[in-house]
Amino acid sequence: MRNNDVPINVLVTRPAHQSSELCALLSAHGYQPICYPTIEIQALEETAAATQKLSHCGDIDYLIFVSANAVTSAHTLLNNAWPATHAGIVAIGPKTAKSLQFIGLKPDIIATQPFDSEGLLAQLPTQLHSLRCLIIKGEGGRTTLAEGLLQRGMQVDSVDVYKRGLAQNSPTLLEQSIHYITITSQLALDNLFLLLSGKAAELKQHSIFVVFSQRIADHAKSLGCQHILISSEASDNALLTCINNSNKSVCF
Repeated sequence: MRNNDVPINVLVTRPAHQSSELCALLSAHGYQPICYPTIEIQALEETAAATQKLSHCGDIDYLIFVSANAVTSAHTLLNNAWPATHAGIVAIGPKTAKSLQFIGLKPDIIATQPFDSEGLLAQLPTQLHSLRCLIIKGEGGRTTLAEGLLQRGMQVDSVDVYKRGLAQNSPTLLEQSIHYITITSQLALDNLFLLLSGKAAELKQHSIFVVFSQRIADHAKSLGCQHILISSEASDNALLTCINNSNKSVCF
């Protein structure tokens, strides 16, 4: 069981502008969050093509936003002025939906648990012939959603509205134990080990990695992480629940 005299340190690797809610949640439950972003959301170097594609999205059947970052970045590219459209607005998860509502776009479809591409595909029709969609996303990333929609007959286009870079973070951490590490993407994990290359072996051996999906867990295992937990869904509350459940039986 947990020794209440020992602070339980949780490394939060979300981008800096997205870590406050999780850190506050962890603090409220007695943990010591350490904000250590490993990904930096960056603007595109060339924006003309993306802006033009977004400006002509009025005749699309579905606009699919894959993340809250996709919402805010696209909104910035359009100078906060979306073209008139009758498209169905689709959000992958509640945080993306919240970001859409904040800019005045009402989501018609919100991906169900576990709030990912698979969750969205599970609730869409199996036949989507003659319909067109625009997937609004960051550079790179998964292709599961686009492939699934193409298999159902949909005409799929996509637009990159931001890119992910290595965070400008200190390569050293305080000399303290890191009990848990929250990981929300494969890139977040890869960047963590780039930033903390000198501490990577120790983290892989002793820290507990709390991840969003089996896919990320498999990647963590392939990199040598020894202790991995998978949250029930892609949300801050699920990460906390996962840590709480583990902490009942782990002694630090």
